[in-house]
Order: sequence, then C-alpha cells, then structure tokens
Amino acid sequence: MQKAQKKMSGDMSDKIPPDADRQSGKGAKPRGARIALEHEIEENLKRVYQASLSEPVPDRFVQLLAQLRAKEDK
Repeated sequence: MQKAQKKMSGDMSDKIPPDADRQSGKGAKPRGARIALEHEIEENLKRVYQASLSEPVPDRFVQLLAQLRAKEDK
C-alpha cells in the first residue's frame, strides 16, 4: 500500500540521478553557476525595463491620446 501511495504522490526522488544538478552536454555548468547566471540576466532585464519606464512619453503619443480622449468625450 505504501508503494502505491508513493507512486501516486508524485515522489520522483528515487528516479533523479545524482548528477542531475548539472546540465547535460559539452561545457555543462554546475547548477549554482546556472542559477547565478539566470539571476544576473533577471537583474539586467529589470534594469532595462526600469530605464524604459523613466523615459518620457513621446509628444506624438501624447497628441494621439488627447485625440482619443476628445473623441470619447463627444
């Protein structure tokens, strides 16, 4: 009965190879290095996004928004 419960619970720990924390293939990096790289990419993307938020809205967009609001008010 316990074996059936283990199968149903989704516990796959006995199926994971001991070196599963490494990527497969040539030049594989340890899991910690991969996580650090992913974190660095995430931080860089946040910086780029934050920089784009601080840019002013182009005049043409402001004019278009004003035109749309004027049409809605009619």
